[in-house]
Amino acid sequence: MINNRRKKVFLPIFSIGAFIILLVIVVGFNRILEDPRIHLLINEGGAEWIRFPEPFRLPVRWSEQLSTYFRYRFDVQMVPEKAVLNFRVMKNAVIYLDGSVLLRTTEGKWKEPHRFDISRWLSLGEHELIFEVSNFNGHPALIAYSEQLSIFSGSRWAASKDRREWYPALSVDRISPFSISLTFLRADRAIGSLSPLLLSIFVFFFFWSLRLNDHLPPSWMKKASLSAGSVRWIVLGGWLLLAFNNFWKIPLEMGMDFKGHMQYILHVAEHGRIPLATAGWQMFQPPLYYLVTSSIYQFIEPLFSAETVIRILKLFPFFCGLIQVELSYRTVRVAYPDREGMQVVGTLLGGLIPMNLYMSQSLGNEPLAGCLTAMLILLALRIISRVSIANRESAILMGFVLGLALLTKATPILIILPLLFFISSEILKGSATPGEGVRLTVRFIAIFLGIALTVSGWYYLRNYLEMGGLFIGGWDSSREIVWWQDPGYRTPRQFYTFGVSLFYPVFSSIFGFWDGIYSSFWSDAYLSAYTFSRPPWNYRFMLSGLWLSLFPSAAILIGFFSSFRKNHGPVVLLRFCTACITFYLVATFYLFLTVPIWSNAKASYALGLIPCFTLIGTEGFDLLTRQRFVRAVAYGLLACWAVASYVSYFAV
Repeated sequence: MINNRRKKVFLPIFSIGAFIILLVIVVGFNRILEDPRIHLLINEGGAEWIRFPEPFRLPVRWSEQLSTYFRYRFDVQMVPEKAVLNFRVMKNAVIYLDGSVLLRTTEGKWKEPHRFDISRWLSLGEHELIFEVSNFNGHPALIAYSEQLSIFSGSRWAASKDRREWYPALSVDRISPFSISLTFLRADRAIGSLSPLLLSIFVFFFFWSLRLNDHLPPSWMKKASLSAGSVRWIVLGGWLLLAFNNFWKIPLEMGMDFKGHMQYILHVAEHGRIPLATAGWQMFQPPLYYLVTSSIYQFIEPLFSAETVIRILKLFPFFCGLIQVELSYRTVRVAYPDREGMQVVGTLLGGLIPMNLYMSQSLGNEPLAGCLTAMLILLALRIISRVSIANRESAILMGFVLGLALLTKATPILIILPLLFFISSEILKGSATPGEGVRLTVRFIAIFLGIALTVSGWYYLRNYLEMGGLFIGGWDSSREIVWWQDPGYRTPRQFYTFGVSLFYPVFSSIFGFWDGIYSSFWSDAYLSAYTFSRPPWNYRFMLSGLWLSLFPSAAILIGFFSSFRKNHGPVVLLRFCTACITFYLVATFYLFLTVPIWSNAKASYALGLIPCFTLIGTEGFDLLTRQRFVRAVAYGLLACWAVASYVSYFAV
């Protein structure tokens, strides 16, 4: 009876949701193909998009107009009745045939295909076709083809900046590593250089695991077996030791946009007010982190030197990262209350995720936003698992935490829909009647969102009144700070290829989305944006970690996809975590597509989802280790990964 009622309630909801998702996909795909603001270059007609063969630059590029000449010489032995030249350019072009202007294009219509019959300008003999292509804040690019004349843009075309020196044109898919990336030891060679140490760790924990599963293990091994709580304290202690060791060793300016964050802190401290997004590089960020940090700054600034003040300010993000260890531990306690082994695995996995280790050692609002988002996720997991009750008090607490998270960074908005969906489902399932369920659901949502809007809504309303938009991004034109980064365009290849990060992980996002996400999740692939001098990491361990991380990555993927099939265990919790990760992944994917710069494929956007990765990875680990021998291998690999992750960011 109850199951039938649930089906009646949820079947329409799922049907409507599926229709909305399908509609969004169709509309989104159409926009991708037609919107001139989306720089996606898709090969067609046997031709490929080409550009000038210059290496990409790592630094930010400021406002500039770039121009490239593309030349193709061809011989006409018989003039065809029709010779249609098909082409697209990014973004303006003047087309010349034998020195005479054939056509001029306009930037706003650069995605529209141009078809131009040039047969009446042809005669027997050799001809020269030149495209003068210009682009504002992006590389000029061209695709052109004519089947009648056997013209197809590619490596046989020449490219020039000045029409004097010509070079073979380069396919837009041909991307080379930044020069700094090649100065590091290749990741596969790094793990080879550490193989004696890693093999020793693996063998020890492999046999440890095998003996622990014997009926009569040695007494010393029984005593040495640690509880999840003990592992939690060991990991927390390791973090504190890391802070003590690294306090004076980390360069002051190390960290993503250090100068921008410091400028924001000093502005609030000196002027006592929140700046507009146009006032500086990072001034578009919500203010909570900067309000807290500026208060700390004002208190300690008279007591210490300028250098020491900055180092003390860096302890606040570190403390936020430290809290994530506790949140990971509590997450697996909720999901696996009676399984000590899984709690140990989850605590290690969540407590030593590299992106949390390196992000927490720099100034910035990301660790605080991640910490608050993770708290919100844990509160939701407790309700979904029915450890807590979805009542007025929990709605107020969760709304307050969400408000603080949104007042730190806008990205936590991505978990609101999955959070409300799964909590509403639990409320409806646990209600005596559908009417009561709807009433309790509406009350919870109203209180939850009302509190969140009360805490953070004033800031976004201010943005709308002052800047004309609720959310202001760092690349938003309304900020009047014009900049861009290579590559400046996207190709389909950048969305489906993967593997460069296993060899050249540093700044591997230049090659594509998945390399960028993988390398920044499992290592400091962006060098904490400190490219003038390397951060003082243990690079052999960090680079080796990219290979060792294939194992926890496999566990996360297995846990992710198993949530669609499982009908037992913490299945609802897994599906909630899967939904949160999917929302973030889609949003990051969209950002990668629409803002075509190398620094947008960052896993750190999902720093607040560490409880989700912890839970899903732990579930995948459980599914991988059903057999005794495989379990021993898994524990050995996990130990190697944990050691490499921690030692990587223990400054020397």
